[in-house]
Amino acid sequence: MIAGMDAPPPDPGTPLPSDVAALQAMVRELLADNARLRAEVADLRGKLDAALKHRFGRRSERGRTSRRPPEPDADPDPAPAAGGHGRGPLPDHLPRRTVEHDLTAAEKACPCCGRERACIGTQAAEQLDYDPAAYFVLRTVRRVYACRRCDPSAVPAEQRLTTAGPPQVGPVPKGLCGPGLLAFVATAKFADHLPLHRLAGMIGRSGVAVAPSTLGGWVAAAADLLAPLRGLMRRRVLSSRVVHTDDTPVSFREPGRDRTRRGHLWVYLGDAAHPCAVFDFTPGYSRDGPSTFLAGYAGYVQADALKQYADVYAAGAAHVCCWAHARRKFVAAADAGEKRADEPLGLIRRLYHVERSLPGLGSSPDAEAVRAARRQAEAVPVLAELRGCLVRHRPGVLPRSPLGQAITYAVTNWDALHRYTAAGFLTIDNNRSERVLRQVAVGRNNWGVAGSAAGGRTAAMLYSVVATCRQFGLDPFAYLRAALPALFELGDQASDADLAPWLPDVWCTRSAPAAALAG
Repeated sequence: MIAGMDAPPPDPGTPLPSDVAALQAMVRELLADNARLRAEVADLRGKLDAALKHRFGRRSERGRTSRRPPEPDADPDPAPAAGGHGRGPLPDHLPRRTVEHDLTAAEKACPCCGRERACIGTQAAEQLDYDPAAYFVLRTVRRVYACRRCDPSAVPAEQRLTTAGPPQVGPVPKGLCGPGLLAFVATAKFADHLPLHRLAGMIGRSGVAVAPSTLGGWVAAAADLLAPLRGLMRRRVLSSRVVHTDDTPVSFREPGRDRTRRGHLWVYLGDAAHPCAVFDFTPGYSRDGPSTFLAGYAGYVQADALKQYADVYAAGAAHVCCWAHARRKFVAAADAGEKRADEPLGLIRRLYHVERSLPGLGSSPDAEAVRAARRQAEAVPVLAELRGCLVRHRPGVLPRSPLGQAITYAVTNWDALHRYTAAGFLTIDNNRSERVLRQVAVGRNNWGVAGSAAGGRTAAMLYSVVATCRQFGLDPFAYLRAALPALFELGDQASDADLAPWLPDVWCTRSAPAAALAG
């Protein structure tokens, strides 16, 4: 409610004073109230516009306003080049079923001379078709052998008897689901964002009734199997020279509470030599999450300027701040009508223009050295100019205004924003993490809340695998279908050497072509 609007309106029948000075005082008071209310309405209108744009607008700020068209060669988030139109070829690994059409003997006869016409070629058309998923019963039979010659009273049973196959049928001991069904449920929930009650309905159409709570138990069992592998993935991430990290809120239910609590899913991305995406769940938003996950890490941490990472930096990690995050604050100021935001936005575009001209990481043996040298020569002078611009504008800007907040954010975190120029393997922003977190945001719109804090930790396990598979273009179902039974056989005490072949980036080098995602 706008301040002052809660007071009752004056009675129109109240007589006005006849004194001119009193009337002038009333007019001045009304003018002051009117100006204040206009300012508050404008502020609320700006907040409403920003909220509507955030909820329904384009995710990129490229087309944010018509009064300040972006420079054609200086867009920090350029649109990808448009691909060619038309249908691409269907993958070779898909099986082919051929339907042939031929003429009857009567139709082969030439209408002119009556003799049989010869086949001079064929015309073929390929379509992608689909058979509904086929459920089947996987029956595992274990043969038991015994020695008929030994005296049962003299020879222990474990010596006389032996059983073929594993001690237990997995991947869920005594569970109803086979490896394919377990992989399907996990993939459908965390890659395709289907809630468990919808999955229960899909499975129910086969004539088998499975409760959503049962599916939740299956997913939790899959997470338990993946826990040792996720531990190896975490150790690989901590061996990276730079770790990209970000978080997103996830609500979860807690026993004894009528309302849900807000937890957080954190993602940690390794570098090119350690390509894993590892998720972590925390039931709160304290510093304990990042400081526990990144304990002992002393490399670069590319993240937003959150206080939750303060202990990580205090322990020796170097903060690399995100220029995309800083830029959004200046975009918000420009959208609020602040013309003075145009100059820093133009300089930030120049920084991104430098980045687009650099060679890609891994493109050549000296790519990192070239990137670092070019940044020192081209980006550092722009950063110095930008710093001067911010210092010049800061005294004349209200601290709590959109532009004031943008300038304060940039100046306060200047060292971290400047740090990406120190090494060629660093990047100008943290968009890698934000792109990975989008899958959580999409899923959250479908399944709503996690059933418990344990459900949040289960989600972290499965999202780690799904996100890492996507980095390599792997089908998560194909990977989980192979990995879950193998991890079950390895057991809880598997060594890193045992687990390494089942890392997604290692597995994909020996997987069948069918494991790759089409397109």
